[in-house]
Amino acid sequence: MKDHNPELSSKCMKIIECDTARIKKFDEWLGGKMYLIIGFNRNTKDNPGQWTDENGNERDWDYVEEKTVASGKTESELIESAMEYQRLCGMTMEDYLTEIAG
Repeated sequence: MKDHNPELSSKCMKIIECDTARIKKFDEWLGGKMYLIIGFNRNTKDNPGQWTDENGNERDWDYVEEKTVASGKTESELIESAMEYQRLCGMTMEDYLTEIAG
């Protein structure tokens, strides 16, 4: 499987609301896992602080904030991991602690 898998990325974007999604797969000697990397479109003007150039002019630009949120050796494992990430995102800390306490 190549890193770029638009079909699998689209499936994951239906589970997790995000602006971009991509899959990264490492060689078998690194475990052969696929990782789901999601992204959100951002602009520096929305960040704390202000970027300026060498002349003191304010500068802003668009970028994609990315984070890795799921993994799996197979497509079904990756989708299951993405679903678990989405489930956990919907929980409060109290709900989570209650769940793991059993």
